[in-house]
Amino acid sequence: MATELRRNQFKEIVECIFNRWSALKLAVEHGMAKNGLQTALDFVDYVTDSCVLTNSKVSEEDLMDLLEDILDQEFDTVCQDQSTKEISNILLRYLELLNSGQLELIKSELTALSPCNNWIVKGNKINIIKDPEDDSSSGSDDEDMESDSTNNKDSNGPSTSGSTSTMQVEEEDVDPGWTIVKKGKRKN
Repeated sequence: MATELRRNQFKEIVECIFNRWSALKLAVEHGMAKNGLQTALDFVDYVTDSCVLTNSKVSEEDLMDLLEDILDQEFDTVCQDQSTKEISNILLRYLELLNSGQLELIKSELTALSPCNNWIVKGNKINIIKDPEDDSSSGSDDEDMESDSTNNKDSNGPSTSGSTSTMQVEEEDVDPGWTIVKKGKRKN
C-alpha cells in the first residue's frame, strides 16, 4: 500500500516535469513515435516504475541513460542539449524529497513552476506538425490527428521550461528518421 502511494505521488511529479520537457513534446508533435501520446504516457509509467519500484538507488547516469534510450528507441530522437541530464537531476531531487517525506516542499516547488499546458493526458488530441516536403502523408493539414502520424525533422523550441533552449536540425551525416536536438540561442 505504501509503495503504491509513493508510486502515485512520484508519477504526478514525473508527469509535471515531462509536460514541461519541450524535446519530448516536439518529438510527439512531429510524429517521431507511432502513437506518440500513448508512448509518452507509457514513458511516464516506465520512468516512475524504474525509480520507485527498484530495490537499489537510481543514479543520475542510469536515469539519464534510461531517458536517452527511450527517446532513441521509441521516439527516434537524440537530445544533444543536455536536457536528459537536467530532467534526470530534477527527477532524482524530487525522488529524494519524496523518500524523505518532504511532501509540502515538493508541492510548493511544483506549484511555483510556470504554468504549462498538460498535454500528457490520456485521450488528449495532439496536432501532428507535418513536414511540407513529405509526400507520403495523407489527409488535410487542418485535421486534428492522433499522434501516429508522419515524421518531421525541423523545429525550434526550448528544451525545458528553464533557461536552456534547443534547435532541432537535420544534418547530412545523420541517418534519415533521426532528430538531433542541439543547444541554440534563445530567440526573444
